Amino acid sequence: MKAALVIALAACAVAAPRCAAAGNANGSLLALSLVEGPREPSLVLAQRTIARTWGESEESTYVVVSVPDWKSEPWAMALSGIVPGAGQQYLGEKSAYLFALIEVGGWLARFHFQDKNDYLRSEAARFRGDPYDSTSAWSFARWEQGTGGDPTAIQTLYERDSEDFDARIAHDPTYAAGWAQETIPPQDEFRNYLDRADGMLQRKRYASTGLWFNHLAAAYDALRAARIHNFPLRQDLQLKLKTSWHSGSPGLKATLERTF
Repeated sequence: MKAALVIALAACAVAAPRCAAAGNANGSLLALSLVEGPREPSLVLAQRTIARTWGESEESTYVVVSVPDWKSEPWAMALSGIVPGAGQQYLGEKSAYLFALIEVGGWLARFHFQDKNDYLRSEAARFRGDPYDSTSAWSFARWEQGTGGDPTAIQTLYERDSEDFDARIAHDPTYAAGWAQETIPPQDEFRNYLDRADGMLQRKRYASTGLWFNHLAAAYDALRAARIHNFPLRQDLQLKLKTSWHSGSPGLKATLERTF
């Protein structure tokens, strides 16, 4: 029993300085105690953990790094999405002129087809004449006389929507009795005007669709060109992290370095 007690005390004396040093380094309190039981004494090691909250270092510095010749990818994409070619011009790409030319051509085509549509419908209305005039190519009086119907409904349609009225007298056989009977059926000529006008409207829709595709293609191309432009700049950039211990507090330093 005596020999065992001497060995335990010696172990405690040897371990005490190490445990104290570990406690100072880790911010913990170590306690050693010798407990004598009914048979043999035993060495008990107890540790109390102290939780600490690390705050921001007083020397923390946040720096915005400006990379020369860096181009904003979202900005380039937005520019070309609004005005095709503007993003390419911002990046210095020659394709800016191509997208701008397509945009101008699309709008000119759209205005041209709209103007032709208006002209053909105006010519159709002039050919049809005033339906209230019995001498016109199509008249309410002639339709009433030929069918015995009440022209009130068709008159209301004419006053409310003349284009719908023209479409009906051109294609609906119900209103064929209103046309004058001539060698060349006037209804066929009138229908030809309207069909050509509808064709111009269809071409206008194609031009509008082309404009939308030009906006999308220009935006995508600007994003692609900006990424290609920034790629070599992005390779030269490196983010480096460095840890340090200053005045009893840990610190983290981040630097963005560019190599030349």
